[in-house]
Amino acid sequence: MGDVRVSGTILVLMVSYCSGSIICDKVDVAEIEGDVISVCYNQGSKEIKCLRNESLQVKQFLQKAHVSKDGDDRNADYRSCVEKFNDELYDVGECLLNASGVHQKMAYQAAIMEVLEECSQKRYCILESDTSSTIHGLKDLRVGERKKRPSHLVVLHQCVKEQVPSVMLCDSKTKTGKEVYISSNRLKMSSLETSNCTCTVSGAVSRVTLLDVRLGNSHVTTLSIRDKTRKVYTIQGGDQAVHFMKEIYISQPEWSLQMDVIRDYLPDKIWMRLEGNY
Repeated sequence: MGDVRVSGTILVLMVSYCSGSIICDKVDVAEIEGDVISVCYNQGSKEIKCLRNESLQVKQFLQKAHVSKDGDDRNADYRSCVEKFNDELYDVGECLLNASGVHQKMAYQAAIMEVLEECSQKRYCILESDTSSTIHGLKDLRVGERKKRPSHLVVLHQCVKEQVPSVMLCDSKTKTGKEVYISSNRLKMSSLETSNCTCTVSGAVSRVTLLDVRLGNSHVTTLSIRDKTRKVYTIQGGDQAVHFMKEIYISQPEWSLQMDVIRDYLPDKIWMRLEGNY
C-alpha cells in the first residue's frame, strides 16, 4: 500500500463480555457522550440513521435495568419497555472482562457482533429485538450487585463525516490530511498476490483509533502497528475477537501499519481513523 501522509491518529476499540452473576459498575449517565438508542428486549425494533455523507460509529454497549421507587428491585418489572429517569446503566465491556461463564460470553459476543455487522460504517440500520435476534438473548444476563434482569440493550453511537481523504487497506494510493480513514475491502484482499500489505504513515504525533476491527476467527490474521524500532501494538483474530474505541499514541515521525492475511481467513472488518497535528 502506498504512503499515507497524515497528521495522524488511529483509534482502537476493544470489547469485553458480561456474565449474569458478575458484578459490573454502574455507568454515570452524565458521563455519556454521544447519541443513545435503547432496544427493549420485549418489543419491536429501533432504527439508527445518519445523513448522506456520514457513517455510523458504534462507541459503547450498555445494559439498562429498571429500579423500583421503593428501592425493592423485586417490584421492578424487567419486561417493561417504558424507560424511566432512575433506570440504571451497566457497562457491557466491564461485565465481559469479569465474566467466567462461556454461555454469557458467547451471548454478549453474538449480540455485539450483530449490532456491528448491521450498523458499523453504515448510514442506516435497524436493530431487531425479537426472539430470533441475538440481542434478545441478553435479557436473562443479570447485572449489578443485586443481579437485576436488564430490560434494554443501549447502543451508544455517533454519526461521523467520513470525508476524503480515505484509504482502502492494501490499495496502492497516497493520501494527505489531518484526518484519514482506512477501511478494508474483502474482495480486494482476496485478490492479493502476497499475504500482507503495509501502509506507511508520516507526519506529526499520531493518534490511532480502531473504530471497528473484526479480524475473524483465525489466529493467523494479524494487524500490527510499528515504529522504526519495535511493534507498538499488535492484535490478531481468534474467537471472533472484536476491537474498538481504544486509542494509541505514536510519537515517531514515521510508522507503519501492517496487515497479514490468508485468503481463506480474511478479516471481517477493518475501519480506523488516523489523526495528526497538521
